Amino acid sequence: MREIVLVGTRSSQEIKSLVVSEIALNEIPPNALQNIDSLIFTSKYAITSLIESAKKHPDLQVWKDLPSYVIGGASAKELELVGANIAYIGSDGYGTSFAQELTALLENKSPLYLRAQHIVSKLDEKLLGAGVRLRQIIAYINQPKKLPPSLRPKSHSVLIFVSPSAFVFFKQIFGWDANYIAVAIGMTTFSTFDSDIMAFVSSRRSIDACIEMAKDLAQRIP
Repeated sequence: MREIVLVGTRSSQEIKSLVVSEIALNEIPPNALQNIDSLIFTSKYAITSLIESAKKHPDLQVWKDLPSYVIGGASAKELELVGANIAYIGSDGYGTSFAQELTALLENKSPLYLRAQHIVSKLDEKLLGAGVRLRQIIAYINQPKKLPPSLRPKSHSVLIFVSPSAFVFFKQIFGWDANYIAVAIGMTTFSTFDSDIMAFVSSRRSIDACIEMAKDLAQRIP
């Protein structure tokens, strides 16, 4: 049976994992919330960056009182843990839908988007194009790790990718074996795959659902 490997930024106790990137948190400037009345989060790392910066800068501690617009349930749980003000959770966890939903919700507001250095969804461009008075701060950087060739998954493996950057960094580090099968956690990640790859997208945006699909593929495809 094909080996299954989870590729991303964190390891899992449930399945073999390959961590191909590391997160560097940026410090949020103490005046970042001036003239800001709402916050946008599309990642747990952005939330962590703000939490850590607020420990150093008292002026940032009011962030919990500002309405937070968050892309999905996983990030919303992080906000709940610290008692933040959750105003809206995206309907399906995808950047395209989230941008459409925010366009109406953020009319006449001045939101701050705490984001990654590189974003695939172009959420910022869509909101700015819709006339939202958006400000942005790069809260974290996702960068590839230096890994030895010996960690390259063997041929015929089923690889689960939990983000677009996981796929991009994997290819940078190890290249691609034509016998690999790729499983994407969502359509944004799926859209980054090369057209000649045997690839599938999970029916639900969760690692558990991806693992379930990967196990099924490993049994069905010789």
